[in-house]
Amino acid sequence: MSDQKEVVTNLMQRPLNYLDLGIINLERDMERSIDRIISRYTSRLLTNLIGDRKEEVEMSVIYNWRKTAVIASISIPMSKGLSENDYLSSSNKCREIFDDVRHSLLRSQPESTLSESQVASYLVEKFYPPSNQPWTLQENYRKALVKLVVLEVVLRPTNKYALSKAVLPVSCNGNLSEEKSDIKIVHNSTIR
Repeated sequence: MSDQKEVVTNLMQRPLNYLDLGIINLERDMERSIDRIISRYTSRLLTNLIGDRKEEVEMSVIYNWRKTAVIASISIPMSKGLSENDYLSSSNKCREIFDDVRHSLLRSQPESTLSESQVASYLVEKFYPPSNQPWTLQENYRKALVKLVVLEVVLRPTNKYALSKAVLPVSCNGNLSEEKSDIKIVHNSTIR
């Protein structure tokens, strides 16, 4: 955790706050990934509704001081599949969407397989301007930057679904280099 605090302190001491720069760049990339997610999970016959669906998806990128983390969060409305009986399928869907968002974010990186160095290169590109020679950053610093950024996907019930079936959201989170099977699931499926 101390390496992550050192990264944050270093980013904030720059003339232009690099932490803010990184959050803005990451948020822009997250917005672009929403189109990909909606088009993947919307029928081809309904592609004219993508603009409408985009308004339903909530997205934010914030710095959480308490957790010493930049949290990139995307929340997608679900009209089914979040009940206790759907635990496995909703967990898998959450991980799939996490993976889709991650691949959308990393698509400009040259490596074809997911790796910590690929994620580090992407994040350095987002948090440091090229004029700062970010390639000179030490390896432990790059690894701490990877741990600093957390992607969170929330599958939330629509209001109608939540009220009719008494279900709660399912979320998954992890850093961008996390193996798909290691992405953490938080499943609060029914109100007791």
